[in-house]
Amino acid sequence: MKKSFLALFMAMGLVAGVNAQEEATSEEAAVANASESINHWSLAVKGGINYLRNADQKVDFEIGGVVERTFNPRWGMGIEYMFLKNNNIAMNHHGEMDGANHDIDVFGSINLSNIIAPYRSAGWQKLNWYVNGGLGVTIYNNEFAAQPEAKTYDGCKMLGVVGTDLEYNVAKYIALFLEGQYRMNSNREQTNFAYGRSFISINFGIRVLFGGESNIRNIAWADYIPGVEVPDLTPMFEAQKKELDEKAAAMQKEIDDQNAQIKNLEAKIKFTQDSLDRHIYQTKPKVAYTPTAEEAQIIKTALSNLEFESAKATIKSTSFTYLDGLAELLKKHPEWSVKLSGHTDNTGKAASNLKLSKDRAAAVKNYLVSKGADAANIESEGYGSSKPIASNNTAAGKAKNRRVEVELFSK
Repeated sequence: MKKSFLALFMAMGLVAGVNAQEEATSEEAAVANASESINHWSLAVKGGINYLRNADQKVDFEIGGVVERTFNPRWGMGIEYMFLKNNNIAMNHHGEMDGANHDIDVFGSINLSNIIAPYRSAGWQKLNWYVNGGLGVTIYNNEFAAQPEAKTYDGCKMLGVVGTDLEYNVAKYIALFLEGQYRMNSNREQTNFAYGRSFISINFGIRVLFGGESNIRNIAWADYIPGVEVPDLTPMFEAQKKELDEKAAAMQKEIDDQNAQIKNLEAKIKFTQDSLDRHIYQTKPKVAYTPTAEEAQIIKTALSNLEFESAKATIKSTSFTYLDGLAELLKKHPEWSVKLSGHTDNTGKAASNLKLSKDRAAAVKNYLVSKGADAANIESEGYGSSKPIASNNTAAGKAKNRRVEVELFSK
């Protein structure tokens, strides 16, 4: 037991020495690095079971503590002390052994969570996965008290430790963790781990974080990285945006003006093309179309039964049926060009007769169009009494001269 207290005292002395050195240099470090305003220290106690990987395969308890300085959210270093109970059936047949190990090691710790996922959410930042490894010494005390010739084996061995912790911050000052470790001792005579003993340990522990929320272990890597002061670029962006908007507006106006010019040019081209088409149509020699006997009969019937109100351009309703037949014929032949010519007798003034002849020809055209004939294919003209076909000296001759004639042309 004296050696147990001696090992514990040595561990506490090492921790106190490191603490004193840290306090002596803390003022300089605070000046050199602003991150020193964050607390870097934590203290943990833990306990669990160990499994001796030997022929006797004994399971016993262990307990200990850790003092750790975490330099940044990704790594730190610390000192660990563990008391391992080590009762087993000795391989040298001295009987049951009452053994104990006092392990002291200096280790390094890496936070894999802040390496794998440094930008995880606030909730996941409370859960951290650490791996650690270190070197130290094992002070052992083995007693075989069950036999009269009981022997005691005391000594010191080299120690290697690797492990992993899963730690969760339940509060700003407190974290709970589950730990697995593998411990390897060298043999007594040599610093050779190949012939030593090894332990597998499982521990549950509680860690106190000094400084609480200002402790480095409570700060995510994304929040710890020194921020780069970014100048306010808003005025520059707004000025550039205003300039670009003005340029875009000017370009849009130019485009609109060009589109207006294009539309105006297209309108002029269309007008010119239409004028040219009309000129070609008007100057193109018309080819007279000779209707078939059936077509000629429909035309003759419509014109011979065409009657107007006296001295008016109003078509009598008795003529509608016959004009309908002419309209159907024109609808069937959109390739025809039709000229309607109005004529009168010589009764009355020449100017009045000319107007009446034009109005009557136009009235026939309007009726045919109302029945579906294409207005573009029909031309109407009046000649008054200038083109008689019979003598105006008799009533019968005058009746023949009051007429509307139809001429057909091929387009």
